[in-house]
Amino acid sequence: MKKGSTVEKISLAVAVIIGMNAMVGGGVVTLPALLSSKAGPAGILSCVIAVITVLFVGLALGRVASLYPGKGWTYVYPAKWGGHLLGIISASAYLLGVFGGVGFIVQQAGFWAHRIFPFLDPIILSIIILAIIAILVMAGTEASSIAQYVIAACVVIPLVSTSIVCLFKLKPSFLTDINLFMPEGLGSIFAAAPAIIFCLLGFESIMSLYGVVRDPKKNVPRACVLSIICVGLLYVLFSSGILLSIPREHFSGGVQHTLSYVLLQEFPNLKFLSTFILIGAMFGIIGTLHSMVWSVSALFTDVLKKAKSKVVINMLEKKIWTNKVSVVVTSFSLLTMALFLHGETLVYLTVLFMIIPNILSIMLLLFRKEDWKSGKNIKTVLALAGCLIVVYFSAEHIIGSIMKFFS
Repeated sequence: MKKGSTVEKISLAVAVIIGMNAMVGGGVVTLPALLSSKAGPAGILSCVIAVITVLFVGLALGRVASLYPGKGWTYVYPAKWGGHLLGIISASAYLLGVFGGVGFIVQQAGFWAHRIFPFLDPIILSIIILAIIAILVMAGTEASSIAQYVIAACVVIPLVSTSIVCLFKLKPSFLTDINLFMPEGLGSIFAAAPAIIFCLLGFESIMSLYGVVRDPKKNVPRACVLSIICVGLLYVLFSSGILLSIPREHFSGGVQHTLSYVLLQEFPNLKFLSTFILIGAMFGIIGTLHSMVWSVSALFTDVLKKAKSKVVINMLEKKIWTNKVSVVVTSFSLLTMALFLHGETLVYLTVLFMIIPNILSIMLLLFRKEDWKSGKNIKTVLALAGCLIVVYFSAEHIIGSIMKFFS
C-alpha cells in the first residue's frame, strides 16, 4: 500500500447485508420440516426464542469485538483468558460445527436436485454437485458481488412470496386448538430452538468486519443486531406461513422430503409455489456450498497452523499441504458426513459445536470487573444462559439419536 493511501471502509448498510447473506442460505428451506417434527405450529414460538437468544449472543460478541479487535476470533478470544489449548479447542469445535453444517447442505443438495433429476439417486447427485463445486473452487472461480446479491434475491423473494401465499391459506384451528398448536408439549418449543439457531448461524461472521467498517465500535454491534432482526423476522414469517397452513403429517418424511414436494402435495393447484421454492432452494444451496467449501478448507488449514504440530508445519513448509489438497480433504470429509449421518443429527451437532466458541468467547467479558459494576454483564449472563439451554437440548437430541441407533 502506498504511503498516505487509505482503505475504503464499508457502511453500516453494507455490513448488515453481508451479515444477512451469511445467515440466509440453503438451510432455511429445511426449517419447516425440522420445526414441524419437533414442535408443530408452536415452532413459531421456537423461532422467537431462538432469535432473542441469538440477539443477546450477537450483542455480547459485538462488545467483545469492540474491546478486543482482531482476526480469528474463535481462537483469539478464548485464548486471551484460557491460553493456547483452550483457543485450539474453541477453534476446532467451530471447525467441526462448520463441517457438520456444510455436510448437511451437501446432503440437502442431493434431495433437492432429485426433484429436478428424479432418475438419479440423491446420493449420486450430492457427489456430483460437491465435485463440481470443489473443481470450481480449486480453479479459483469466485462469484462476483453482483452474483452474490442475485443469489440472495433468488432465495429471499421465494421465501417471502411463499410465506404470504401460505398465510392466506392459514388454518385457524392450528392456532385455537392447543393440541394442534402444541402437539408435543411446552418443552418441544425449546427443543426445536436449535433448529432455528442452525439457520441463523453466520451472524458471528460480522465480528471479522471490525477492521473494514466505518466507526466499528458502534457499527459492528449495530450490524450484528440489525442483520439478526431482519433475518429473524423473515424466518418467523416463513415458518408461520408454512406451519399454520400445512398439516404436520405432510412433514413425516423429515428433511428428506423437500418443502417443494410438500407444497405440491398440499397445494396441487398452486404448482408455481413448488417451482418457486425449488428455484430459491437450489440458488441458496449452491451459493452456500460455493462460498463455504473454500472458507471451510481455509479454516481447516488455519486451525492446523495454530495447532503448531511439527508434522503439520513440515507439510506446510514442503508444500505437501496446499490449498488444493485442503479443498479435496474438506470435500471428502463433507461428503462422508452427508452420507453417513442423519440430517437432523447433523443440524444438532452443528449447533452444539458452533455454540461452544461463542460461549468461550463471551466468557471473556466475565473477567471485566468494570462490566460487573456498571451492570453491562447482565446481557452477557443472559447470552450465556441462552447458549447453555441450546447446548442442553442439542446434546439431548444427539444422545437420543445415538441410543436409538444402538438399540
